[in-house]
Amino acid sequence: MEMKHLSSIANDVICRCAQKLDTSVDKIVHEFEAGWEPEMEGYSRKLVEFCCSKALIDMCSELEETIDDGSFIRFTFDMMLAWEMPTSAEEEIHGESLANEKENEKVVSEMPQEQDDIPLFYSDILPFLVSHKPSAGEDAFLWLSTIVHLVADVVNGRFTFETLTAPTENRLHFPAYNLFLKEIIKCIKHLQKQETPTGVDMADDEVILHVEGTASSQRVVRHIGGASWPGRLTLTNYALYFEESGVISYKDAIKLNLSEDFEQSIKPAATGPWGAPLFDKAIFYESSEL
Repeated sequence: MEMKHLSSIANDVICRCAQKLDTSVDKIVHEFEAGWEPEMEGYSRKLVEFCCSKALIDMCSELEETIDDGSFIRFTFDMMLAWEMPTSAEEEIHGESLANEKENEKVVSEMPQEQDDIPLFYSDILPFLVSHKPSAGEDAFLWLSTIVHLVADVVNGRFTFETLTAPTENRLHFPAYNLFLKEIIKCIKHLQKQETPTGVDMADDEVILHVEGTASSQRVVRHIGGASWPGRLTLTNYALYFEESGVISYKDAIKLNLSEDFEQSIKPAATGPWGAPLFDKAIFYESSEL
């Protein structure tokens, strides 16, 4: 069932959500309208949000499978497009704007131009590869990140979007989104293989975010006064752990709790034996609990 007040991408996404939930569009719309109040605004966008949220809950239960076949990335990108342009009126305005842009570019291209430098980098040619292709804005990206934390977290969502869209005038296109999510997934799979810090019982919801000091990463050295200890540094969503390297294995980890509400600070620094500023890729930790 196609709804005339919705854009073509919104109709398509809602239809796919219904298929994913093994139900009909009529039923999912009826379920949405059961909780809808007449005085509310933004019916079309709220309907898109409702359908996408239900479908994503179902998709997350089989996340690895849908990620591997690429359907998760394509579907979530289309969800952003539907959220940003949910109505047929908005789609009509967008179509007119796009037609004017193409006409202006045609006029410019017919004018004599000096020979341009050949772009050498992917970021240089990306704007040409995605010209006039569907794209999502910042608000759509942040909306999706509130539902799927794999895309971005609430704190860094805006910075993530700015980085991804720097070459394309703050519009997120599928090639950049596809590459970004695939790299994130690759990192997650790598971190899932990392060992728990020695002698540590991690919380049920504690996850490893980064590891340094292993054979495949940079060397980590702890400096206190004139003494130095090589070891492994593990960052989780709760704490920072340092394990001193032993002869055969690591010694029990020292835990720096980053989640407790007491006075503490972590900042970049240059350090070395006796505090000599020899190494600039260091962190300085200070706490009232030490």
